[in-house]
Amino acid sequence: MVYFMSGKDERQYNPFAGKGNKPGDRRNSFQVDRDRIVYSSAFRRLAQVTQVVTAQEGHVFHNRLTHSLKVAQVARRLAESLIAQQPEIAEKLGGIEPDVVEAAALAHDLGHPPFGHSAEEELDECAVKHGLNDGFEGNAQSFRILTKLAIHRIDYCGLNLTRATLNAVLKYPWLRDRSLPQSKRYRKYSVYDLDYEAFLFVRNPQDQSQTIEASIMDFADDITYSVHDLEDFYLAGLIPLELLATDRDELNRFVEEWLREKPNDPVAKVVQAHPYRFQNFLDATYNLRGQYRPGSFEQKAQIKRVSSQLIQTYISSVQLILTYGDRAAGEGYSDRGYLQYDPAKEEELQFLQRIVWSYVISNPRLATQRYGQKKIIKSLFEMYLEVIQKGDLSLIPVRFIKDYLELDERAKQGENVDQEKTRMAIDTVASLSEAEAVLKFRRLTGVSQGSFLDYWE
Repeated sequence: MVYFMSGKDERQYNPFAGKGNKPGDRRNSFQVDRDRIVYSSAFRRLAQVTQVVTAQEGHVFHNRLTHSLKVAQVARRLAESLIAQQPEIAEKLGGIEPDVVEAAALAHDLGHPPFGHSAEEELDECAVKHGLNDGFEGNAQSFRILTKLAIHRIDYCGLNLTRATLNAVLKYPWLRDRSLPQSKRYRKYSVYDLDYEAFLFVRNPQDQSQTIEASIMDFADDITYSVHDLEDFYLAGLIPLELLATDRDELNRFVEEWLREKPNDPVAKVVQAHPYRFQNFLDATYNLRGQYRPGSFEQKAQIKRVSSQLIQTYISSVQLILTYGDRAAGEGYSDRGYLQYDPAKEEELQFLQRIVWSYVISNPRLATQRYGQKKIIKSLFEMYLEVIQKGDLSLIPVRFIKDYLELDERAKQGENVDQEKTRMAIDTVASLSEAEAVLKFRRLTGVSQGSFLDYWE
């Protein structure tokens, strides 16, 4: 059945649940979506999921929850700005719903597993090794949480969101392309094979372009982690912005390392060809020649001012463009319209992202942490897959027992549910917070027996 021809405020499981679905409830359908996401346990879990460094490092660094809240704020302001500045184009594009944009931004990282990208890579390897050719991907996991795994009512799975909100979450609206293992469409995708029916509810599968709301959410994500990750690690003394802005040797070393890793990166080549431009950008933006003591009130106030200024600049750097078919609907573009970016601002954002990568993410101290984190994830997956295959209900998390019993009943009727059992093991590990992952790893491997009174589910 194909559902996508119906209205964008139709819900996945109850197409009649729209405005006024509760007595006295004045919220529109998209406001309901936003609120359901905020109140979900999947959203709350993000407080203990890594952004760049582990969430256990404390409030100094962003975690996935604080990151998602800031993406939502930036995304909503960007949507409101575009509507105010280009109302006619926004209307011709079918309208832009700020509540949809905000809801999608709040939900965009729900699928991140404990320990972030390290676990994402490990879970993908585990899934493929055990027969799930569509592997694991955080964006696809987010869509699966919203449409199946999240718990809201006893009579349906997922959060029962509207088509528009689910569509706006799809940054990469396609299945994994297994024919091209080295391509972006193999690495980045938003739907698993098992969730294809939900995908059909959302859109025509032949349309592989982002909606305008998804593009706004995607750009807000780029802005937020580019600016705030740099802010975190500069204030922590891990990024030498002063050297990059004033020392040509340091900038050259930085660019050479970038090109060694990515020889064809166009932005790296621009930085190499125009070093003064990027040094001046850093120096003028961050006022690095000011005499601010590291960690002082003055330094922190200056960085907060700069972050706010950068976000406003990037919000103002995009505009809506209509196409009417005169531009090919390529990857990330609609056949009706798209967001047009300022190339210079895009280069700045990628430059800022690379600074964090070079000085923080590739730091050996983080590399050793990631190695240990992958060991935890792999061990948990193998243990949960074993107990699910054996049907040991004492070790299967309680929230998955209902799904397990349904799979078991289908298996007794002759269905092959092996892939779904493997996916359940993946779902189980991906649903943990980092504290839960460490606790369960220690208990299940015998590293620490813990206490009988420890909470366990």
